[in-house]
Amino acid sequence: MTGQHAGTVMECGVCWTRYDPAEGDAVAQIPAGTPFSALHDDWRCPTCNGEKHRFLAFGDHPATDAEASPADSLAAAYRHIATTRMGDLPFYNHRLAVEAVGFQRFGDGWLGIVATPWFMNAVLAPLKAGAWNGIRDGIKVTRALPSGSYEFVAGNIEGIGTILNCSLFSPMFEFQEQAAVIEAAEAAMGALLAPEEFSEPEAPPPSPLPLPAPPAEVSRRHLLRGSFGS
Repeated sequence: MTGQHAGTVMECGVCWTRYDPAEGDAVAQIPAGTPFSALHDDWRCPTCNGEKHRFLAFGDHPATDAEASPADSLAAAYRHIATTRMGDLPFYNHRLAVEAVGFQRFGDGWLGIVATPWFMNAVLAPLKAGAWNGIRDGIKVTRALPSGSYEFVAGNIEGIGTILNCSLFSPMFEFQEQAAVIEAAEAAMGALLAPEEFSEPEAPPPSPLPLPAPPAEVSRRHLLRGSFGS
């Protein structure tokens, strides 16, 4: 880890929540201007309750490019769920199959689309299985993607650990064939990674030139007083 100074922004290695000394921590009532090093050792991440030692200087996370994509593991896990738990449920679309589409490195994890016969989700998975297990199931976490910020929900997958899910479709009855699912997943992945566009606000129409003010009405009383005195 690089050396810290009082203004160093720290990032949780579990859920990516950042501690900015300029802002402090409203949850723990830490005032703005408090450096990370001044926090008590029992301070925890306000999002996932991760321990203080799990934080790293923002931008200083160790590179782990050798970690394999979780796509195959996710697909295998959901195929097992499909055959053992979901097949008899009324929202299961038997025309479809499980697919993991477009997974690529993003931030401290992997981003891709998981499609099953009952849902399609954008998924963030850790670089190493189990690395995000400190995030409680069901907790909602906002993540910034190139196209904007999205709400993800944590869930645990056997053999992989905690992943983050953002629902795109559920159920899946509007899809009649697997090719359409893959096409939609690829389009969704492209949309998530497209930079957010900011449209310039339309300029208001030019204001009309001000009309000359009408002459002030002079009352008969004022005129008489001005001419003859009171």
